[in-house]
Amino acid sequence: MKVKIVGCGLSGITSAIILKEKGHHVEIFESRYHIGGNCYDSNTNGVLLHNYGPHIFHTDDEEVFSFLSRYTEWEEFFLRPVANTYLGKIPIPYSKKTIEKIGKELSQEEIIKYLFKDYSEKQWGVPFSEIPSSITNRIPKTKDCENPTWFEGQKYQCIPKFGYTKMMENMLDGIKVHIGVENNEWRKYNADLTIFTGKIDDFFEKAHGDLPYRSLVFKHKFTSKKQNTFCINDNTNLNKYTRKYDHSFFTKNHKGPTIITKEYSKLAEDGDVPFYPIPFGEGVDIYNKYKAMADNEKNVIFTGRLATYKYLDMWMAIRHAMNKMNKI
Repeated sequence: MKVKIVGCGLSGITSAIILKEKGHHVEIFESRYHIGGNCYDSNTNGVLLHNYGPHIFHTDDEEVFSFLSRYTEWEEFFLRPVANTYLGKIPIPYSKKTIEKIGKELSQEEIIKYLFKDYSEKQWGVPFSEIPSSITNRIPKTKDCENPTWFEGQKYQCIPKFGYTKMMENMLDGIKVHIGVENNEWRKYNADLTIFTGKIDDFFEKAHGDLPYRSLVFKHKFTSKKQNTFCINDNTNLNKYTRKYDHSFFTKNHKGPTIITKEYSKLAEDGDVPFYPIPFGEGVDIYNKYKAMADNEKNVIFTGRLATYKYLDMWMAIRHAMNKMNKI
């Protein structure tokens, strides 16, 4: 069977590997000029730069971890940000270490006020009261932990030893990829099956209008002055950026200058990279219209964050692709 896969991120690459191993002929079409989607990283001025923001792989899924381990070695990487707050700089997620730093326990209302409200409002562009519980419930329950990570309790917390791009180059060995193609180039290729991982509204040529997304702006600074910690979240409304992070931490025993990035959130406009589906407001109704159309498509499978309009961690995107491809 001939299969065309639209999008060369983790969902598309995982789909390609599984179908190729089943004996199908697969080709991937990618509009960007690199593989890997938003997980793409590059060596920039001697620094391993995560071009689209930091990606720390975390999962309890043994099958997903084993699948990726065919293509990379790993380095443990534990995300323990420091938060710039109106109470000063304190470790997060909220834990015994935070309480020790502040000198007292915070109530639930104070935790929201000092650690989540301003950050979340900058991230989503709406008042905190309008952000649904499906998002706010992701607040880690770590009060009784001594020194928790952001992904506390998950067995695997790590990054590919030689970077995500190298890992995905290994994954794509023997698979034909068309890089930097026009957005609709894939439509010209005849195939028995289409795996679509792009924006679902693009697939249907905006029949019900644009789906809203949040995008990110990255301001990189090449500097010899490193941060004392990998990531500093700005949990105030005094600065417009949400966080800043030091890319030298991605390379064990890194020496020399580094790149520090400030990250800003904004509503995606034409030409912006869509990062986060907005799971509230008009986007939900628009997506449901596209989902109804997708359900009537024959020989097309929609998978991945953009095609399903859902926030998916890396391991989730891989798991979803696995589940769908294993049914073929």
